[in-house]
Amino acid sequence: MREVYALEPVSLREVWPDEARCFTPWLADHLHLLESELNLALELVAVEVTLPEAGRVDIIAQQVSTKAKVVIENQLEVSDDSHCLRLLGYAANADANILVWVARDFTDYHRSILSWLNESDNIAVYALAVKAYRVGGIVAVDFQLIVEPPQSQPGTDSTSTRMTTNTYYANFYSPVVAQLRRSGLLPVSRGGWRGRWRSFQTGYSNAVYAAGLSEGKAWAFLDVYGVDNQHIYNALTQHRAEIDAELDGSAEWEQGEGQSWVGVRTEAVTSDPMLNLEAVGEWIVENLLRLQAVVQPYLDRVMDGLDSPSDDAEDGG
Repeated sequence: MREVYALEPVSLREVWPDEARCFTPWLADHLHLLESELNLALELVAVEVTLPEAGRVDIIAQQVSTKAKVVIENQLEVSDDSHCLRLLGYAANADANILVWVARDFTDYHRSILSWLNESDNIAVYALAVKAYRVGGIVAVDFQLIVEPPQSQPGTDSTSTRMTTNTYYANFYSPVVAQLRRSGLLPVSRGGWRGRWRSFQTGYSNAVYAAGLSEGKAWAFLDVYGVDNQHIYNALTQHRAEIDAELDGSAEWEQGEGQSWVGVRTEAVTSDPMLNLEAVGEWIVENLLRLQAVVQPYLDRVMDGLDSPSDDAEDGG
């Protein structure tokens, strides 16, 4: 009969004697262990770097699909005020979209601070408790999600739970995303935008269709980002006349340094677009599908061109 071992708790300091020299580099090499708990696809950017006005950061990562900046602060003890203060500094000055705090455990006081941060619509904050165990002579590590951004659950009565900005938008987008999914436009399931914005798959890692509510208007657009974003954007502009015509002249174009986009927006919703949820949701569904139908063939053509060898390469020159 196969032997079954009991889990024997192990001190984190026994596994990683030094936080900066041992735990941080190990965690940077094992971000995949965080992904399932966070429901985020992550890739490493840098370890132990100093950000202007934000101080020293343990780990910087990014979401694979959206390239949103993720700051990870870690410690081997119970959460303390010094690490919490650093996390607040990152929230204010690091220009990050997501903050992750890893610790042995978290006090109720620090949990309440992180939950308060999550009530803003500007940043997502996660807390993970790390535990180590010895199992039959092998050390195993486990991460437990302690704090996460609020998400609406199917069938939840929003009046029976505390309403935050994030749950407000989650409730708004739930039927919108469901309708788009039925129409074949799938959401970015891991690492997608949140809060006022939602992102949807194009079939390419450096482009998403997106919807948003901003400046009293609803938006539907194709967003391209990453090192090739300007090249992709410029290639799409070669088809601008056709795209504009097929969108009845309503398309807007903007080229940026880190990302560029083409899309449409409502002329006006109201000063508070959430006052007319059903109509705004219908507009987003209709215009995202219309944008996808028009732009996708041109995007496919551009992306195929990126993957094709150049004429010089084909000629051996």
